[in-house]
Amino acid sequence: MRKILVIIFLGVVFKSAFSQTEELTSLKFNPATYYSKSNQSSGNQYKYLVSGNTVVSSVTSLSLPFIDDFSTDRTPNYLWLQQNTTDTFFNVVGGCLNNDGIMTSQGAYMTVPSWNYTWDVVNKVLDSTQQQSLKFTFFSSNGTNCLTGSPISTALYWPTYYTYTFDSATGVRLDSALVIDPTHTDTLTYAPVIYFAKAQSGTLWFDDYAYINNTFPINPPTIGVATLDGLDQFGLPYNNATGVGGQADYLTSNPVNLKGLTVADSVYLSFFFEPKGLGDYPDVVDSLIVEFRDNGGIWRTVWFNTGYSDPQTVPDTFQQILIRVPAIFPESYFDTTFQFRFRNMVSEYGSNNHWHIDYVKLDKNRSAVDTVIHDRAFIYPFPTILKNYTQEPATQINFPDDLTDSIVLTVRNLDPSSAPATPYSKSANELYPASQIVQSPVVQTFNAGPYTTITMNPSSEYQNLPTGPVDSLVVTSRIFIEPNDSRPLNDTLKHTQSFTSVMAYDDGSAEKAYGLTGLGLKKFGYEFDLNRPDTLAAFQVMFTQIEANVSDLIFNFAAWDSLRLNDYLFIDTPFYTMVNQKPFYIDSVNGFCTFKLDTPIIISGKFYFGWEQTDDRRLQVGYDLNSPLGRNHMFVYLNHGVWDTSTINTVGSPMIRLIFSGNWWGSSSQTTGVIDLTKGKDIFNIFPNPTSGKANLQGNNSNTSYSVDVMNTLGQRVQYYTSVQRQINLSNLPNGVYLLVSTDLQTGKIYRNKIIKTSF
Repeated sequence: MRKILVIIFLGVVFKSAFSQTEELTSLKFNPATYYSKSNQSSGNQYKYLVSGNTVVSSVTSLSLPFIDDFSTDRTPNYLWLQQNTTDTFFNVVGGCLNNDGIMTSQGAYMTVPSWNYTWDVVNKVLDSTQQQSLKFTFFSSNGTNCLTGSPISTALYWPTYYTYTFDSATGVRLDSALVIDPTHTDTLTYAPVIYFAKAQSGTLWFDDYAYINNTFPINPPTIGVATLDGLDQFGLPYNNATGVGGQADYLTSNPVNLKGLTVADSVYLSFFFEPKGLGDYPDVVDSLIVEFRDNGGIWRTVWFNTGYSDPQTVPDTFQQILIRVPAIFPESYFDTTFQFRFRNMVSEYGSNNHWHIDYVKLDKNRSAVDTVIHDRAFIYPFPTILKNYTQEPATQINFPDDLTDSIVLTVRNLDPSSAPATPYSKSANELYPASQIVQSPVVQTFNAGPYTTITMNPSSEYQNLPTGPVDSLVVTSRIFIEPNDSRPLNDTLKHTQSFTSVMAYDDGSAEKAYGLTGLGLKKFGYEFDLNRPDTLAAFQVMFTQIEANVSDLIFNFAAWDSLRLNDYLFIDTPFYTMVNQKPFYIDSVNGFCTFKLDTPIIISGKFYFGWEQTDDRRLQVGYDLNSPLGRNHMFVYLNHGVWDTSTINTVGSPMIRLIFSGNWWGSSSQTTGVIDLTKGKDIFNIFPNPTSGKANLQGNNSNTSYSVDVMNTLGQRVQYYTSVQRQINLSNLPNGVYLLVSTDLQTGKIYRNKIIKTSF
């Protein structure tokens, strides 16, 4: 007994000495928008028809009303401009450059050749070499919007030069004189290169710096928001220096035609905004700014809101703002090229200081009290239909036991005058392997109050599903409000549940980063429970950076068959370890790194998967705040010889996933998205997956093309692309699971990906 007391006492001493903690922090980057650095361009502070300082885009002015509820992404594709360049001009001279937001350089040039002089020490003579000329392209000499026309002329210029006096013995320069000829010297302000591109049709916004999502807001007016933070359009920090503040995101409208309107037409811009949400609150030095662009090219601030000094005072509700388009002199807003934009001043080093914007509306014949929006809409996406996981392997499912008893979906009525009795329809279908009805369409009615909940009951309502394990299964659930109003996209929710080989607690979106810090040995264990024995073939981790890249941090992955809490005598020997690993940050849209086991492991019942580390730096993994399923399965070993339950108060799920399937491990056609770290960083992704039609291809080489074979489960070719770079379209194919065999036409390397086609 005395020995046990001594051990317990020493454990308490160690606990105090090591000061180890769990931490939940803001993201350094956003895995949902993290694209390859090779596709990035630099920022630009104006954003008027300009992207990345050098791309001028031609757009067609929109007509009133301008409305975006962000239920779908109406910003341009991040690759659009670079793939749709129409003209390239070098060393562009024009008076509109700075006005239109193009970064310029300045230099003295001559219209006659210039020279470089050196002393030939051997032959004791002066050598001269003519300098390279530069071609300049001249647009309009002054004014704004000059780049909308054709170039006026082109001319060759040479840099100014020096003549030198040399020491004839050593060749050392003794003196110099700048050659200046007033008749032939010109100081030019120019842009080194400008690309002209066509704007993407069907968009409402000019730039793509804002993050369109439905995972960060709390109680938005409708499903989907535009989030402004400290990350660029590629999900990376504008500035890696912690504490640096400045201009970050923009959300700039395409031009809107207000020509012929006056102040009497009462044109108003309205929008909702919320600070923080499920993200990070804006500090007191941060701000959200709204600006209008007049027909003289000047952006004018018309509204702003500052951050907060105390996180306890940050509201968790959306506030509506209305701004009238005023008369100004001598310029005007009432022109064909009127634009408005949102921008934020924040700390630029991560996914922090969040502002969320919803339901933007610009229209005439409004007033300062025109706050009513004639819309009823869902405000959150359809969650998993499972009870214990967001994804469960097809080999593990038990129906109806594994289905959740109820799913509560919230509808917000923004129109108090609308009829209270509102019909809605819910249904579910099995898409694969059989095409059959799981729940016949059911039409019911709810009373449309400010907030209303609709319930679906999968465990009791879903029929005809297999009672035991299958190879794979796809079930789609759908609910929509009848009749659809003017914005039908926010009236309908659809969820596709794919039972393949993945077991997960998270929904794929990271809002925070979870990790352990402090001196000494630290461990994290994530509890999983299998319905029947299965083969662990691989696992996936979404690593997230915070204030520092810790890609050199060494740790071990581990799995334990049991953990005993608060037991200093318990020895937790793992049954599996993958030693000497490092975080691996993935250049892909979901950010998961897949680790393949050298030898698959057959596991049964309850077990724990996680990592061990002694490095005191933060090893961070994504933390999904929208799924509560993983929170009660988190266990930590933060002090000498003792496991305990997690102390994190915020409900969510660490983003670690397990892959079960002996076939997945053994068959090359089943290794979708696998990264074998012993064979380099060869990445090829297909997204979105599942898809209702279009699917994007993403590999390491952004300039290559692929031939793509689309094959059904019988191995028959159903579609073929001879050469494609970025996208394929499966819209014409029946719902089901398909194998894509993609061949890199430059290297000959073959990639195999499984994709699910679904539409309902």
